[in-house]
Amino acid sequence: MDRARHIRNYDLHSWAGITLGLIVYLVCFSGSFAMFHYEIKTWEDPAARIAVSDNPADINEVYLDWLNETVGSSEIENLSFSFPTAHAPYYSAFVRYHDENDAHVNERQRWDPNTAAPLATPWREGGLSEWIRDFHRDFMWPNILGGRTIGRSLVGIVGIVLMLAILSGVIAHTKIREEAYSMRLKRSQRLKWQDSHKVVGIWGLPFFSMIAFTGAYLGVIVIIAQLVSAIAFKGDIERLVELVLGAPVEASGQQVQMISLDELRTMQHPESGKHPISVNMRNYGDAVAEFDVLYHGGNTLRHFETVRMSGALDNSTPPTPVRQEFATGRIADAVAPLHYGTYGGIWLKFLYFFLGMGMAVVTALGSMMWIERRKHGNEGTKSLTFYNRLGYFNTGIVMGLPVATLSIFYLDKLYAGAETGRILATGWTFFAVWALGLVYAWVRRDDYRTTRELLILTGSLAAGIWILNGTVTGQWFFQYLGAGHSSAAWVDVMMLIGGLVSIAAGLLSPAERLDKQARRAKAKALAEATEMEQASLPAE
Repeated sequence: MDRARHIRNYDLHSWAGITLGLIVYLVCFSGSFAMFHYEIKTWEDPAARIAVSDNPADINEVYLDWLNETVGSSEIENLSFSFPTAHAPYYSAFVRYHDENDAHVNERQRWDPNTAAPLATPWREGGLSEWIRDFHRDFMWPNILGGRTIGRSLVGIVGIVLMLAILSGVIAHTKIREEAYSMRLKRSQRLKWQDSHKVVGIWGLPFFSMIAFTGAYLGVIVIIAQLVSAIAFKGDIERLVELVLGAPVEASGQQVQMISLDELRTMQHPESGKHPISVNMRNYGDAVAEFDVLYHGGNTLRHFETVRMSGALDNSTPPTPVRQEFATGRIADAVAPLHYGTYGGIWLKFLYFFLGMGMAVVTALGSMMWIERRKHGNEGTKSLTFYNRLGYFNTGIVMGLPVATLSIFYLDKLYAGAETGRILATGWTFFAVWALGLVYAWVRRDDYRTTRELLILTGSLAAGIWILNGTVTGQWFFQYLGAGHSSAAWVDVMMLIGGLVSIAAGLLSPAERLDKQARRAKAKALAEATEMEQASLPAE
């Protein structure tokens, strides 16, 4: 490759990283936590820590009593029921209906799987797990600025930028094989960052490329759906959904008895043999009622397997697997499990977590190197004050995000307000702590010391989460790690390990530039040599 083309590729890689580098870092970091959405959901809700027996209690009659009491004769819009799983070990129901004022009403209920008694603890209205998942998916983009669709599209664009940065980086670095093993540990801090950026980026290249592609797909598909509905259906997204999934069946008005939920619970998937995790019900109680029974995809690149069947007890129509046989449907089935690591067990999620953190570190190191080269090299065209301020901003954003993320774990356990205000309190706490990290970086005015100190704070907060959880709930992770409801325990374990690693990284990180330290050491050695030389001279 000629020198001019190499420089262009290098500049493309550099500018693709620095223009949206902080957003890429945000998506990568939040995504590492979002993979543990179900485990965090169990961690935040002590009512979900129930050991389910091999023979759960019958629920059908209890459910029908609750449904009749809640809805009465009102028109039901949406009805679903979930069976106990490892992450949600209870029966749960959701119904959306029109009340007498024609307003939409949502009601939920949970029951103990062993006794079928209603759970006394209130249903959690969002909070920690929802914030982490949705902040990664769509930045919790406010409705006043276009809503979640805009946020999801931006995340997709970030995936495209990350793919561009990866591709240009591979082209720009012509000596990948040599750079994969190059770590100049005795050189300047900037060279250490540069080597770490290359080594981690090269070894994680297959994973990073996969995450970038799947993330871009999951985000951009929202834009495509909007464009297709706008062009073909004049913006009617519901007509597009009907074209893909089929139009809903209209109720016949003939009331019949439905299949028992207890019977559904034992109904195995016709191919995999798995038991269902939930069922979505349309036209419940009607002769043309349809049940979509969901089964977990297991260790395959399908998030869910769905079987559609008649809900009427006397209807002998066999269950039919619901599949999207066209190419885009098969790709969509595989993309989400591949992106979130749901096709394996907890150890695969741990691997995804550390690789995802590696991607965040690569992105952060890239932005730090860009600023360092311009502060202390010959590439900068702005004043030193400008690059110092840019460094404070970059350090505050990068190091403030982990502290903000961990702070909402503490809020979750210490929150004493109404459940309806939990998600709002979570958001305010997250951004307030993140802003404090940014302010601290500007007040400290020393990127090296700020990084070191916030790393130690991050590690301390993470390592203390298991103590927080055990103190507030009375359930310590070493007591229920091997139990049937151990999902929450893995959160404590992950945080403890990650916290200790962060503390060690903070203690080992330099408090100032190493080349400056070297100059000071050299000057000190020279002064000591001069002093010894003078002391050795004979007195006059």
